[in-house]
Amino acid sequence: MDKPIPVLLDVDTGYDDALALLLALGSPALDVRAITCVAGNQRLPQVVTNTLKLLHALDDETPVAAGMDRPLLEPMRPPLALHGRDGMADLDLPPSPRTVVPLHAVELMRRTLNASPEPVTLICLAPLTNIAVLLRMYPQLQPKIGRIVVMGGTLAAHGNTSPAAEFNIRHDPEAAAVVLGSALPVCLYPLDVFRAISFSRQEAVEMAQSASVAAQLAGRILRFACEFFQRDDALVGDAGTVATVIDPAACQVAAYPVTVELTGHATRGMTLLDRRLPGQRARSTDWWETSPVTADVVTAVDASAYRHLLRATWSGTARP
Repeated sequence: MDKPIPVLLDVDTGYDDALALLLALGSPALDVRAITCVAGNQRLPQVVTNTLKLLHALDDETPVAAGMDRPLLEPMRPPLALHGRDGMADLDLPPSPRTVVPLHAVELMRRTLNASPEPVTLICLAPLTNIAVLLRMYPQLQPKIGRIVVMGGTLAAHGNTSPAAEFNIRHDPEAAAVVLGSALPVCLYPLDVFRAISFSRQEAVEMAQSASVAAQLAGRILRFACEFFQRDDALVGDAGTVATVIDPAACQVAAYPVTVELTGHATRGMTLLDRRLPGQRARSTDWWETSPVTADVVTAVDASAYRHLLRATWSGTARP
């Protein structure tokens, strides 16, 4: 049996973050060391409330900390209505008696990384504000970070918060630029594959009737998404990002030079990936303001394999 991968999750818990947390916390392949919260889908207090409620429902004691409550430069945007009244698919879970640890999220990350004898993978399912602050405040911690896996950006797909930009990157483009500009290995899970994994309305109903608490919650969330979007299926969203960490063999990855657009009005927050052939890139580099950073990008997923992984983990039958 392989040793579980030590991970830290950075979230802005709406309903797809909740699906991702249900997967990460239930997976025998992951060792979740801490969960940090950042403003994004919801304002920070609601993100914290949702995260603590979910962990309480699972009887999970993973430490949780609150972090940045707004982007580095821009004001906070209104919460996204698509996540429901409570910001988490209207689950209306009972209040949690737990509170966050009395540390800022960046400090919890610092301590978690310092305490780990092996590098920790950061799984980022939210705007990258917390991570950017961590990297700027504590650059000496970079050797403690194995890699940064980010739900964010686009490869060839259109955006979801603007025609060009994906929500997590657009919410705080400067933070994304800091993270992508670091010397650390970064892997993007873009909208192109974010939209590839779904469950039917009937599957959601079946999960909601499961004996497993995690499967019940996942089913209720997916059923909410079907109803909200008036579709017969629901995307798992952020949960796919976690799935690629658990089972990297079920996805295809390619390396591309990438930059984040910071100045354009219509294109601000766009992830620009240079998909030209290497020879073409070499002949035309003057348009890059600085030397481009190469990031791994998930270009395709085995949706069937990840659907099986998700259901098995949520139902409690996943094997190491």
